[in-house]
Amino acid sequence: MHILTRQRYLKRTLRWAMALSVVVILFILGFSNLTHVETIQRDGLLRAVVVEDTRHINGQNTTFEVSWASTFAQALGVELQVQTVNSYAELYKAVELGFADIAIGGLTVSTPPDSALGYSRPYMEALHQVVYSQTAVRSPEELVGLRGGVKQDSTQALAAQELRGQYPDLNLAAYALNTEALIKKVVAGELDYAIIDSNDHAFYQPFYPTLRHAFDLTEPIPVGWLFPIDKDTSLRDAANAFIEQQEASGQLQLVLDRYFGHLREFDYVGIRLFERHVASRLPALITDFQQAAEQYNLDWRLLAAVGYQESHWRPRAVSPTGVRGVMMLTLRTAGDLGVTNRLNPTQSIFGGAQYINSLYGRLPEHITDPDRMWFTLAAYNVGLGHLEDARRIAELLEYSPDHWLDLQQILPKLRDPEYYEFTRFGFARGDEPVVYVQNIRRYYDLLRWLFPEQGEGNGISPELQPSLPGIALPPLL
Repeated sequence: MHILTRQRYLKRTLRWAMALSVVVILFILGFSNLTHVETIQRDGLLRAVVVEDTRHINGQNTTFEVSWASTFAQALGVELQVQTVNSYAELYKAVELGFADIAIGGLTVSTPPDSALGYSRPYMEALHQVVYSQTAVRSPEELVGLRGGVKQDSTQALAAQELRGQYPDLNLAAYALNTEALIKKVVAGELDYAIIDSNDHAFYQPFYPTLRHAFDLTEPIPVGWLFPIDKDTSLRDAANAFIEQQEASGQLQLVLDRYFGHLREFDYVGIRLFERHVASRLPALITDFQQAAEQYNLDWRLLAAVGYQESHWRPRAVSPTGVRGVMMLTLRTAGDLGVTNRLNPTQSIFGGAQYINSLYGRLPEHITDPDRMWFTLAAYNVGLGHLEDARRIAELLEYSPDHWLDLQQILPKLRDPEYYEFTRFGFARGDEPVVYVQNIRRYYDLLRWLFPEQGEGNGISPELQPSLPGIALPPLL
């Protein structure tokens, strides 16, 4: 190659290399200038972190907190990835170091542990409460001389520090335990009291009926999400806009009612009422429940839970809409089932069991337990036609029509003319079957707790047990 030609070649190559370098630099700078939200949308993933708890071990999307964060992720057009950590210190560090985009899990808003972190606007409230089991307490003064516990690094621990400041002699230790493990120590008598979140208390009280509320340590405290804000606040700003929109539309209240509204029935009085009804009303009906469950391949405790939700086990119960009996059968359904007297408890229970079995069998075969049973119970409440309408809406909105976790978000849309006007069966109070199924699952868990020996003729998949992780119950046979 001629020397001049070679020089021109080298200059041209150098110009191309420089141009390419500029493009690469601009490309890198373009990505480095992306906001936090834009980076998440580019990657298609919102990374959340939560302190490990029996309700969301391994990030299972079974709680309000995870479901609520998942809805936010959907609003961003991305998927939610949930990781669990063992302590609040690890949670804060994960967000601070950028291993997570958001921290969730009922975090009560307080002074952030680091200036690089910030909370969203609140979406609910909670109280810090003192709870006890074996040793009754009614005031802070009565805690002196007793053994107390609180979760380490939690906002409840901050409240405990303030309490100890007022009462220096308190024997109050911080434990690296989740909420249920702390509650178990109280119920077992290893601790006399504990300081926990009011929402945690409401959730766990049905499973630990001796756990009682002593007094509140605080006024209602806002609950929010935690974000890194040292570089930009775009993700927190997006979360605030999302929460504000959900509040304005009424969707937030609907979601909160769906997850927490029914817990009002499970306060101390509600639990004691259930226990009294187990002692006073269930004995007269238990044989019918067991025999009907055996005949129709059910767990009698699930059948009894449906009966309690329907009538509180009152054989002569009558509603203003005309449904009657223990299983609250309509006149038409009773006729189809061959029930001639809905107020006869045996006929009602056998009819209800037959109807549940029929609904279970009429669902598409590819829907498996536990979703299949929750769909069945929802259909018992709202009707199979409305359930199928909700499944079609779910499919159109790109939710899973075969999983209860998704369908319980769709059912309330049957109240909305934007959706029900285009369905086959029209308007339905779709929020009611959501609460209905949740209530039955709680009654079912309570009955399995009280009657751990499996009844005869159970045909429910072992996947149905336990419906809430971490509850120590014998396996279904």
